[in-house]
Amino acid sequence: MYTRSLLLALLFLLLGGCLEFDAQDVTVVYDAKADRIDIHLVYRGLFVESGSGSTDRPMEKALEDLAKVRDRGVFYFWCNYPFSFDLAGKLKGPVQALANHVDVENGALFTDEKGVLCGHQFVRIREARAFAQKLNTILELGAQVAMSEPIREGGTVRSFDDDTKEALREFLRSGSRLLQIEPGRIEVRLPCSAADHAWLKQRLEQYFLENAPREMVRRVAVDERRAADGDRMDTTADPNKVAIEGAKVKDAVHDAASLRFFWDNDWSFVREEDLTRVALGVKGADRLVVRKAGDGLYHDALLTALRAKGEAIEEKIGAAELERRFAAFRGRDAVLPPALAALRTASKPEQASEAAAETK
Repeated sequence: MYTRSLLLALLFLLLGGCLEFDAQDVTVVYDAKADRIDIHLVYRGLFVESGSGSTDRPMEKALEDLAKVRDRGVFYFWCNYPFSFDLAGKLKGPVQALANHVDVENGALFTDEKGVLCGHQFVRIREARAFAQKLNTILELGAQVAMSEPIREGGTVRSFDDDTKEALREFLRSGSRLLQIEPGRIEVRLPCSAADHAWLKQRLEQYFLENAPREMVRRVAVDERRAADGDRMDTTADPNKVAIEGAKVKDAVHDAASLRFFWDNDWSFVREEDLTRVALGVKGADRLVVRKAGDGLYHDALLTALRAKGEAIEEKIGAAELERRFAAFRGRDAVLPPALAALRTASKPEQASEAAAETK
């Protein structure tokens, strides 16, 4: 909730690249009896992104990114940056403590029923209750630190008010947790005053204002560029050079991924006295499903390049087959990618020594 530094502390490792995906399906199953959380990540519309100035060889860089995923099991939420997680990276402190609970297994590259290039991965959180406890501790410490830090927004500076600070102290003193994980639902509990709750809503509004228009403009710019000169990889957009006709504004707003998130998924933003609850999922459900809508940026250059290289790509894989594979994963151990498997094997003697020291 509270600070950018807290969010950064929760990111395992940030990676940027030219390999992108247009849409994503995330399925989360919490097995309380087995004390684990299994996650199925489906990346829809894998494509090469260029035009940002980061490289003059986008296809080569995208293939390198794909090789890194296969070797290290890097996985992503929403987009390739900044929400990428590399468990085989150089992790320290509380971030490493969280990563020790997480396994990842790479699935196959495949095309969906429309012939769009996709990929999928399985992620497992072992000892989920201990993981949640550690994550809650990080959140609690971060929240308490944030109470003493000013928040800078443009040219203004604000701080959480005294009522919010007192609400947080009482909330933590009671033994309540900021993060609640249950089958089919994740809830974040934010102790705060009415004034700071209003500020949170303003931040949500600002999110829309910053992201939805950019997504709309980008989609139109890319469509126009591809129609004009066939440049499929350039996904940049200059907002000053894009005009959306009045009759098309409704469709543009409808298709913006940031807006679609709140209509395609079950979520809630509930205010109680001195407490705001933000939840994703359905209470009592057996799984949490989150969908990120497509940005309309997919092109098949990567698919063509992979086929030319003789890469194995399964054809026409549908939802039923993906669900079958996820169910099979939930009944066995994860098959770790090479670099992560080697790292875990190498770290076992050190972990055993640490565990023995803790028991003395």
